[in-house]
Amino acid sequence: MSNFKINNLGVQKIAVNLAEISARKLVIDSLVTKSNLQNVKIHDGTHSPYIITAGATQDTTEFVSKLGTPVYSNVIFNKGQVLNDLGVVVSNWEDFRIDDVILQVSQGKKIVTTEIQGRDGTVKEYIGMDDFQVTINGRLNGAYGVNPKSETKQLKTILDAGQPLAITNWWLQNLGITDIVVTGYSFPQTEGEYSTQYFTINAISDKVVEATITQ
Repeated sequence: MSNFKINNLGVQKIAVNLAEISARKLVIDSLVTKSNLQNVKIHDGTHSPYIITAGATQDTTEFVSKLGTPVYSNVIFNKGQVLNDLGVVVSNWEDFRIDDVILQVSQGKKIVTTEIQGRDGTVKEYIGMDDFQVTINGRLNGAYGVNPKSETKQLKTILDAGQPLAITNWWLQNLGITDIVVTGYSFPQTEGEYSTQYFTINAISDKVVEATITQ
């Protein structure tokens, strides 16, 4: 058996902790008795298991918005081309970065249900995962008293490209989304915010299929 010693300071700390625990238990028991609480569990807030402490290292960012706030999850529409109906390149765009965005992602499962006579319910057949549904809400900010017309026009050009869009965003990539197909968008006017253009982009995820031609 190993020997160990506890100094007087250690004994005093243990005694104080035991006294605090005993005092809190008396308070809780008194509350339960006086309030006639039944089937109620009272948590000690000073020793809550739900308190989350800061990590050893916090996430950092090198981006700062036009409003001076840190940006942890911006969206970049990677450079691409606008094609006409004949597949001819009409125009190009460079990487288009938007700092003020909030994203929402949902995904369903493809399940075929079959009804069988004489049986309640249905038979389910799992086919696979459906496309991700992606919603991007954000805003384009201009200088004070200046509407971001050119940025709005550029974003609309990208959304009208009529082809899958490569998108860079660590939050989306963490879910396995690197390309999207835009299904719709809106650019509403907002009262009292002339220098800001809000937008909502609805899209579904896409996977690039690469074919290798061998002879």
